[in-house]
Amino acid sequence: MWQLYVLASLFATAGEDVVDKVAIVSDRKIDSFVATFWRITLFFICALAIAALGVLGGIQFIFVPMVFFVAILGIGNSLIYTALLRRIEVTGIGAISYLAPFLFLVIDTKVLHTALTAGEIAGVFLMVLGGLAFALDGKTHHFKKELSLSVWLMFLYMALFTGVEGYAFKYLHLLYGTTAIGYTLSYGILMCAGLFILVVASGKSKLLWRKAAQRYVPYIAVSKAFDATGTVLWTQALTVAAVSQVSAMGALEPLVIFVVTILMQDMLRFRANERLGRSRMRWKAGAVALLVVGGLLIS
Repeated sequence: MWQLYVLASLFATAGEDVVDKVAIVSDRKIDSFVATFWRITLFFICALAIAALGVLGGIQFIFVPMVFFVAILGIGNSLIYTALLRRIEVTGIGAISYLAPFLFLVIDTKVLHTALTAGEIAGVFLMVLGGLAFALDGKTHHFKKELSLSVWLMFLYMALFTGVEGYAFKYLHLLYGTTAIGYTLSYGILMCAGLFILVVASGKSKLLWRKAAQRYVPYIAVSKAFDATGTVLWTQALTVAAVSQVSAMGALEPLVIFVVTILMQDMLRFRANERLGRSRMRWKAGAVALLVVGGLLIS
């Protein structure tokens, strides 16, 4: 059952990433602080709407030191995500999905003593390799040029944040019975407040209502509906599965983003600046095979 949560989460996240990229490409004048503030604010509003439906739990908040810590790291994570949207292809953003599982596998098996079979561990490795292939240029078989050292450091931060976010929820769920939606709402509203303070402190509050922001917000309203849905489903999966298992399934993210990008860029004519070609498609087909076999092993 948790695999269905993760898979649905990946499609929602792919929709988020592609629309976020389209929004940035459509108007690069939007300030990074302002763009990040609107993304998180609309994310919180969409999460609140999901909570109001009561499908995965109702509206609740928990404000303990760990949630504040996650929110602070989350602000940094969101600003880094904005920077990546400006610098790399949208499928490249999925590179985070194969950095994290190795680290989480060690934590789950050696620190938390979570029982994983040899097949599940092999599945993690295959899915990581499949995800890694999406970071390579299918024509040259080298890492994509835009994946500089600074970009890899950004990926590392995002991978570590994913771990903190996941393990913090596992702890709060065990200790307080915190629901996925309650956890999301709690750090979400704190991130909104923190980002608003950053916008005001940097003297950019007037930019919140300028034309660039007005053009940006409609795109983001759509992307954050995807984002909130994906985040809640991903967190819900953690109630029954180890962080390394959920993270390994996340190695499918580059594939899902690639499929959604093709649909939106070629069929719906959205401009995401993604490079497509026959040689790159063949390379990605091999990556898909690794992802599928790995997914079957950890299922």
